[in-house]
Amino acid sequence: MANQKLEDLLNLALEVEEGERQKSEQLGVGFDEVSRKWELIVKYHGDIARLQSNIIQVEELIAGYAIVTIPENLIDTFTQLDEVEYVEKPKRLYASVLQGKQASCIIPVTQREPFLTGKGILVAVIDSGDGVMVMSNWQNIGKYRKDIKFFN
Repeated sequence: MANQKLEDLLNLALEVEEGERQKSEQLGVGFDEVSRKWELIVKYHGDIARLQSNIIQVEELIAGYAIVTIPENLIDTFTQLDEVEYVEKPKRLYASVLQGKQASCIIPVTQREPFLTGKGILVAVIDSGDGVMVMSNWQNIGKYRKDIKFFN
């Protein structure tokens, strides 16, 4: 029976043959074939730092999450610990501008009348500030600053 503390995709990655894992774009993400270690995302409570050793690396994050690098053969034992609530593998992310444009119906209005470009348009993003990413496109915002109204 599959381990209930492991996400389904991680259970599958651990159960399939090595060749099948290598063929998949997702199953091998987080696995180092040379060291035979997995880099895993762990939801925990208590003191997970006590597991830090030469064999297991623990990088504590916030809100009860950590990134744990652990040998494949120790994952089952690791998940039996009371502190460990849930374990998942990292996922490969795909950035696709085309998919976003298609979903938001941008392509039709940029390829025919009125040939919209977005030039002169300002966008405001209201966010908590967690995971801030500054994009290089915003480096010239100073020259438009006189026209922008800031609200706090």
